[in-house]
Amino acid sequence: MTTDPSELRGVFAALGSNLNPLLTQVAKTRRTLFVEGEDFQIVARFARKLGFINLANRSDFAVVPAKGFNPERIRSLKTGMEVTVGSEILGAAVMDKDYRSDGERASITAHCQTFCDYATIHPCKEIENFLLVPAAMDRAAARRVTEQVRQTGVEKTYSGDAAALLDNFANERRNYVTSQYQAARARFERTNSPKLDIATVNEAALNEFESCWSNRASKLQVIPGKEALSAFNQYLQREYGVSVTPASIIEAMRNDEVPHEMRQLLQDIAAFARTNVDTRDGGETQ
Repeated sequence: MTTDPSELRGVFAALGSNLNPLLTQVAKTRRTLFVEGEDFQIVARFARKLGFINLANRSDFAVVPAKGFNPERIRSLKTGMEVTVGSEILGAAVMDKDYRSDGERASITAHCQTFCDYATIHPCKEIENFLLVPAAMDRAAARRVTEQVRQTGVEKTYSGDAAALLDNFANERRNYVTSQYQAARARFERTNSPKLDIATVNEAALNEFESCWSNRASKLQVIPGKEALSAFNQYLQREYGVSVTPASIIEAMRNDEVPHEMRQLLQDIAAFARTNVDTRDGGETQ
């Protein structure tokens, strides 16, 4: 375990003014959840919706933004925090898939589990993809239009179709997503299986991509989620002068519309939050 003060300064520099309260929470709970950027804001919204209140309030763990997909940074942050608080801590890592293949996801997850007690990579491109529920997007947009009518007195009725807009967006981005899958697969195989022929690598990437593209539900998992939401808001601004937020979409979402993968993530984080910090055998606090 590193104790070099200069190394620790480098590890914690990016946390800035959040460092002291963060370390206080780490010392108190001895559990740390590493996420990319501000992803926990969306996780917390879903958690409140489904009744995971302690999880939403981060009562039993500290949330640390890892700033991008970087397992080694997570390792360094966890080690630095253990040195700083003077004891071992439990770690959980939640990362975006981007355009990585299932094989690469499995490989990285296994690596992260060597220094984290729980690790997962979303099955979708990024956390915003969990918001791509067309019916909820339409309800959120309709509510915003209704609010605007009350405020302005100008009559308007929302008649958009988020499903059609997302289909059009996906079709426009198909070639881009295909090329990203091929590039990511090639990078992974160069390290993992350098003797594989590039044609074989490309064929495997295309086969996996086509499987993802075979129906709307899986297609909405692999398109760029942030861009798709931005395209939807551009449409809303142009046609109705309103926009929707992740919070408003989640609020408009019916409980049975919350993606299964998000439900599983919340259950897994809740289980992590109950794990006994003084054992490594999966025991739980009473």
